[in-house]
Amino acid sequence: MDESIRLEHSFLTQTVLENTISELKKLKLESKDYINLANSLLDIAINGYRTQEDEEINYQIDAKIDFPISYEDIIISKFNYKKHKKLLEEWTGNEFGKEFLLSRIDNVEKNLEDLTKDESNIFGIIETKEKIPIGVMGYLHYDQSNNKAELRKLIGDRTFSGKGFGKKATKAWISYGLNKLKLRKIFIYTYDTNLRNIRINRELGFNLEGVFKSENFYKGEPKDILRMALITK
Repeated sequence: MDESIRLEHSFLTQTVLENTISELKKLKLESKDYINLANSLLDIAINGYRTQEDEEINYQIDAKIDFPISYEDIIISKFNYKKHKKLLEEWTGNEFGKEFLLSRIDNVEKNLEDLTKDESNIFGIIETKEKIPIGVMGYLHYDQSNNKAELRKLIGDRTFSGKGFGKKATKAWISYGLNKLKLRKIFIYTYDTNLRNIRINRELGFNLEGVFKSENFYKGEPKDILRMALITK
C-alpha cells in the first residue's frame, strides 16, 4: 500500500475511533455492552459486514457422550500415555506442533509428560473412521469447582490439516465437555494475527472475552493474545 494512502487510512481510522468513543460515552454503556460491540467489530473484520447473524450453534446439553466419541467421519478415543506417547512426541516435535505445548499467557513450553500426566488435564486422540490417528484434543486446567477448562487442539498429521477434521473434532470435544464434564465455560487463547483460527472459533460459538496487549513475543515480535470463551446459559 502506498505510504500516503496508508497514512490517510490511519488518520480516518483514528478519527472514526475518537468520534465513536465520544458517542459511546454519552450512552453510559456497561462493560458487557463494550464486549458485545468488540465481538461485532471482530465479526466484521473477519467475515465482512452482515445484515443478519448466522444461525447460532446449539450444542445438545443432555446427550450421553463418552469415549469413544463419534462425530460424522471422526472418532475421539481416550488418551493412553503408554499407547500414544510416541505419537504425541512426533506431533509436538516440530515448530508447529510445539504450539500445543505452549502456554499463551506465560509463553512457557510445557513438558509433554508433565502436561499429559497432570490430573487436571484431559486428552483425546482424534482418529479417522479408518482408525488412523491424526491429532489430539485437550481440556487443560479442568476446574471442577467452577466447571470450566481451557480447550486445545492439534492436527498432528499435517496431511489431514485444512480438511475440516479439526473443526469436526472441536465440535465433538465441546459436546463432550458440556455433557460429560458438565462444563459451564470453555475458553481458548489465540494470537490476534491467527484470523483463520479466530473465525473458526466464532463459528463454533466462542466470543471475545478479553485481549492481553503485547502479552508475549512470538517469532521475535510482541503479540496480543485474545481470550475467547463459550459460556452456557
